[in-house]
Amino acid sequence: MFLRKMQLPLYLLLLAAWIPKAVFCQEQSDAEEQSPQANHEQAYHKISLANSEFAGRLLKLLVSENPQKNVFFSPVSIATAFAMLSLGTKTATLTNLLEGLGFNLTELQEREIHQGFQGLAHLLNTTEGKVQLESGNGLFIDDQLEPLQSFLDDAKNLYGAEVFAANFKDSQGAKKQINDYVDKKTHGKIPELIKHLDPTTVMILINHIFFKGNWETAFNVTLTEPQDFYVDENTTVQVPMMVKREKLYYHRDDELFSSMVVLPYEGNAWLILVLPDEGKLEQALEAIIAKKGISHSRFVEKRKVSIYLPRISVSTSYDLEQLLPKIGIRDVFTDKADLTGISTQSKLQVSKVLHKAVLEVSENGTVAAAITDIEIQRNIAAPPVTIKFDRPFFVSIMDTNIHQHLFVGKIVDPTAKY
Repeated sequence: MFLRKMQLPLYLLLLAAWIPKAVFCQEQSDAEEQSPQANHEQAYHKISLANSEFAGRLLKLLVSENPQKNVFFSPVSIATAFAMLSLGTKTATLTNLLEGLGFNLTELQEREIHQGFQGLAHLLNTTEGKVQLESGNGLFIDDQLEPLQSFLDDAKNLYGAEVFAANFKDSQGAKKQINDYVDKKTHGKIPELIKHLDPTTVMILINHIFFKGNWETAFNVTLTEPQDFYVDENTTVQVPMMVKREKLYYHRDDELFSSMVVLPYEGNAWLILVLPDEGKLEQALEAIIAKKGISHSRFVEKRKVSIYLPRISVSTSYDLEQLLPKIGIRDVFTDKADLTGISTQSKLQVSKVLHKAVLEVSENGTVAAAITDIEIQRNIAAPPVTIKFDRPFFVSIMDTNIHQHLFVGKIVDPTAKY
């Protein structure tokens, strides 16, 4: 016999493993090639601006909720999971969810949104070069719930979802089943996603993303030495400070109160680091969001840069069911939720949204010992610049082929796990 009212926990999972890639916003291509790849890119570009806007709103919210903590998350993981969930929503719940993700439903049809995420999934999983980027979705469904075949078909066809039977009444067994799946998909970086599992759960939806990349030019580990990192006016921690000097894309933007530098990886990947001026962290974030991010087109000139960057090893965990209503995603968490697109036999609502992320940056992770870069530029060579990340800064991880947010964050203490 089915319960009259069941809660549907939704778990969102991501991982940035070892070393990332970057930029804050997407830009659309004017190319119109008739090929499967171009079709995926075209479909994706219809949702890219909404994804960028969602990333900015969520970054601002998480920073305001965690002023003294590291913030690191994957907006694309969260958006993808909720877009897949929307396959099972109807009426006002569907509208609220898609608008909460930033989509204008008068300009974009629901079908186009799902096709956009389908294109995005294809593009993320066909990265070339030495970048390892894996993304996917999983559904764990209890035998208490009889999901509609249309929901399962759409989840598989549009989002590539793997579907598993689970017995949530055996909470320990179900927890092990899900944690083993997560451990495998994240290559051991998140061995335990779920610590407690309610036996009344009937479905868990998981999105995972994993990244590993190699520096185009490695940091020399023998140059790394302990230095001070100024968490705030009253707190200083010792960090292993890496250093190297090379020609890098560098940009100074007074309107954003920030200096920015790009660290490239082998393959189609960048790590963009944004260092706000002293005392201007909040103003810099407001300005960046107001400008709808930092586009890669700002980086047009390479400079000789001496960069000081701490090793980073941080983990974050968020219970988003309390936070997402603050940026407009409300209905799925209430007893008014209409999830009849998943099942018509039970009254369902989302009870939990768990989001975990891991970021590690070190001297290693590159197979190239050095690269000699000889360039001819129109401008007279600019003088060398030094940029030292010894106070809180922003990071962004992006696929430079499609300019898609993978991860964004604020590093307050590179040594703090949580």
